[in-house]
Amino acid sequence: MIKIAKFLILFVFIAGCQKEEDMKNVLRIDFQEGDLTSLHPHDLMIYLRGISIAKILFEGLTRIDEKGEAQLSGASSVNISDLQYTFKLRENHWSDGTPVTAYQYEAAWKEALSPHSSCSRPDLLYLIKNAQAVKKGEMPLDALGVKALDASTLFVELSRPSPGFLHLLAQPICMPLQNPKEKKITGFNGPFLVANWERQSAMRLKPNPHFWNRRAVLLDGIDVFMVENHETAFALYERKLLDWVGVPSCPLSKEQAEHLKKEKKLLSKPIDRAFWVFLNTQNKALSSPSIRKALSLSINREEIANHIFSGSTPLEKPLPHSLLPVEHGVQLKEDLAEAKRLLEEGLNELGLAKLPPIIITYSQQANRKQLAEYLKETWKQNLNIHVQLEAQEWNTLRTNLAKGQFVISGAYEASFYHDPLELMERMISLNSANFPQWVFPLYQEKIALASRETDEKRRIDRLSEAEEILIDQMPFIPICSDIFLFAHHPKLRGYAFDSVGAIDYSYATLQDEI
Repeated sequence: MIKIAKFLILFVFIAGCQKEEDMKNVLRIDFQEGDLTSLHPHDLMIYLRGISIAKILFEGLTRIDEKGEAQLSGASSVNISDLQYTFKLRENHWSDGTPVTAYQYEAAWKEALSPHSSCSRPDLLYLIKNAQAVKKGEMPLDALGVKALDASTLFVELSRPSPGFLHLLAQPICMPLQNPKEKKITGFNGPFLVANWERQSAMRLKPNPHFWNRRAVLLDGIDVFMVENHETAFALYERKLLDWVGVPSCPLSKEQAEHLKKEKKLLSKPIDRAFWVFLNTQNKALSSPSIRKALSLSINREEIANHIFSGSTPLEKPLPHSLLPVEHGVQLKEDLAEAKRLLEEGLNELGLAKLPPIIITYSQQANRKQLAEYLKETWKQNLNIHVQLEAQEWNTLRTNLAKGQFVISGAYEASFYHDPLELMERMISLNSANFPQWVFPLYQEKIALASRETDEKRRIDRLSEAEEILIDQMPFIPICSDIFLFAHHPKLRGYAFDSVGAIDYSYATLQDEI
């Protein structure tokens, strides 16, 4: 009750003096994972809620529609010739009324790939010609295959074929920046802008009057609250004080999902993402592939999918089938006898009598604690491994994953442009997206071959061979592929999911059809 009272105080603050009749088409959502550390698009790439906010505040060259297709948005046309893309920008303006230019796209992308940039996912741009060499400082920024030919024309040359490039352009990493060298963001070129922001509490967004497609923006505002307790958030939804509950912004517990299902309010959306339990291969106890495989073979994925991650599908290979078709049938099934054999084999390799206690870190999100407790109990019962649990706030946990400062921890991973290669490329080198800190020469070779392959069947074959190496080396434990479970205001329509699971509310509304 106290937490709900606090929310009502926030609601009054964020709404300000707005008239009650104007509140009817204001969307109210919750960020259970907490506030955003920044509004810079390069920083927002590592959070689903961050990607969702970026799509509301910024306009890239493309935007993902309700069918999951990439449509031109900031660009009015594109000419494609082999690996070369020439975009013509439509007339658009920043929230202060100044024009958006191709030079700002070029500068923003070069800033992301600067050797001195703190951009969270520069690797997503490595498919651009010379991008990786530029990031490493081996080539100058001017060698990057991105150039503004004039204020309204942007030329991009790729280093390899990419069937999902237009989808990637809808992600925050590809948004233009009004002042690329400034970390504090004050200018927005998307459908909405920030009106109020009470840090750690709430944020109000209002329509951007200078947005090129302003007439198609139907919401009068979007209120974002940071209620971290999922029970409180659910109670607020039940009281009609929030308009969305569930993934991606406010995950449901199993009990909440069952309650909504009984009331016939539960909605679902298959998403091409997987929950992986990352194993830090730099930790001595986890440096043996045999031990890592033993941990994987001792768990029951169906039990996890049925009783912890409600609605999910057991993942018995590293990547979801929808991203990379299965070649050899089921490969990761519970096998306690083999798990015990492999554990003994691994201990002998390391010269250990038994494993020291290992630490699982988990976030406050729904079901994460339950998974950690399941793993602790299962590994103790099946392999006599002692596990310690440590809760961390999600922003902290995500930062520690990127820095390799963990032993065992889990998170959802998905392709930003519906391409298995994008997920698999993360582990070809030591980088902030390679959480297990694992590299393997043969794997690098297979991924390199796949990235240059123009024949789709041969490309998939190479990727499947690389997936077999992931199964053999087990730098992470695949748990389940995901189905988003959620509920929302009965009149909400016009929102769009992208391939990674972020939601774009830019053209949503809570009003009836006009």
